[in-house]
Amino acid sequence: MTLVLRYAVRSDVGLLREGNEDSAYAGPRLLAVADGMGGHAAGEVASSLTIASMTKLDSEPPGGDMLAELAAAVAAANTRLQEMIIANPAVEGMGTTLTALFWSDGHAAVCHIGDSRGYLLREGELYQITHDHTLVQSLVDEGRISVDDVSTHPQRSLLLRALDGRSVAEPDLSVHDAQPGDRYLLCSDGLSGVVSDETLREAMATIEDPEAVTRQLIELALHGGGPDNITCIVADVVDTAASRVSPTGTPVLAGAAANVHDSRLSTDGTGPFGTDGDHQGNHYTGSYDEDGHPSMTVARPVVAVDDLDPDEIALALASENGTDMTAVRARRSHRAQPRRVRRRRWPIVTTSLVVLLAVVIGGGYAAWRWSQDQYYIGADSKGQEVLIYRGVNQHIAGISLSHRFHGTGIKLTQVPPSYQQTVKATDAASNLSSAQAIVANIRSAVATCQQGYVALRQWVLRDNAYQAALAQARKQHKPAKDIAKDIKAIPGPGQQPVRPPMCQPSTAFGIAADALVPSPGAS
Repeated sequence: MTLVLRYAVRSDVGLLREGNEDSAYAGPRLLAVADGMGGHAAGEVASSLTIASMTKLDSEPPGGDMLAELAAAVAAANTRLQEMIIANPAVEGMGTTLTALFWSDGHAAVCHIGDSRGYLLREGELYQITHDHTLVQSLVDEGRISVDDVSTHPQRSLLLRALDGRSVAEPDLSVHDAQPGDRYLLCSDGLSGVVSDETLREAMATIEDPEAVTRQLIELALHGGGPDNITCIVADVVDTAASRVSPTGTPVLAGAAANVHDSRLSTDGTGPFGTDGDHQGNHYTGSYDEDGHPSMTVARPVVAVDDLDPDEIALALASENGTDMTAVRARRSHRAQPRRVRRRRWPIVTTSLVVLLAVVIGGGYAAWRWSQDQYYIGADSKGQEVLIYRGVNQHIAGISLSHRFHGTGIKLTQVPPSYQQTVKATDAASNLSSAQAIVANIRSAVATCQQGYVALRQWVLRDNAYQAALAQARKQHKPAKDIAKDIKAIPGPGQQPVRPPMCQPSTAFGIAADALVPSPGAS
């Protein structure tokens, strides 16, 4: 059985924004959505550069460690943003979210940072496979607000993590095993922030063609007001041996990434990249004539974004949006004039040092006292158990500002992937009640996974016994009528439970993988 992806991607500027700062890429091995931020043009640059860096993953088959490859690609994208900021100080403050799915024959490695989202539709049920890195989501995790309060919270758009070229990229990374019939959705918050999960599930479950689904999702977001750029990728998991539907093989760019072009530059030969047509001309798929008008007959040459120099990308995007980049060049050439500094007198210096030392000592003590009122979730030194720590996860002069406060008994290997980053972040809680609420959520998720595996194992045991009893009844030399009565009297195993989704492998719970598979001949 060979599993491949059949995908479609679409992006729309929305009803209130002047330009599209979203970028997206969909290819046979990589799906990625980036939602840029930072104002006119700069957000487009951040999302386009990030998508350009990530597309290298689609150029050759994945290696042995898909998560390591994803992490390296994200780090490279963050470095590209840093280089852009150094080259063009005017774009400092830009950033982007990123949600990407790296595919290899039934294995989906997911990378996520920010508030774009990834969903999985399996057997009619919709699961969110990413965790928002927003202030309001952290408040929900801590139990301070309810999910219903998120949409009206005044700081609902505040991100705690993003790719910005100034801080270390810390994406959530996880791997999921796919099944034929699974459907993935990657989208910016212009969709998930307007359309409810139930409406998303209904559209995903009732419309068969991925392209038609993307059109419907865009329409739903526009009907909801379209306050932001809207981008979505829908991808179906297809078994090539059992399905008549052919997989998608052509890479597609959408949003700001599809509009980065310059007639003076040539392609690098890694394409072809197609662009997806959409609302207000942001994603026209054809080429342009000599007057700059869309041509319906000539194929448009597409530039590989990755080959563009950072200055060229900034100028290209700014030009398309009417932004004057003279200020960028001016800021780069500006040099501060030297100032004359008078020699300070020793008494003034001594007094200043004494005051500074007193401030440092007093401030250090106040900071230490404050740290002892803080709590966070983390793993023990051996990485085996989830613990509650008191203090902050910092060291000063080799002295730790935190210590173990309470053990939870939760094994780190059993914590679902969606909560792994919460444990590793060590900053998800601020007080004891928040830490205890997070632990309760993790404990509940672990228990749900364990109960699901136990239920499935018990069903397999019943099913194996049932099949053995049927076989024994058929071996007896009795009239067919009597055999039918014997078979009817054998109790059946009941309905097969669904394998727990988004959980660690069953071996983490002491249940062998083959214990969840019925014996040959079982139903």
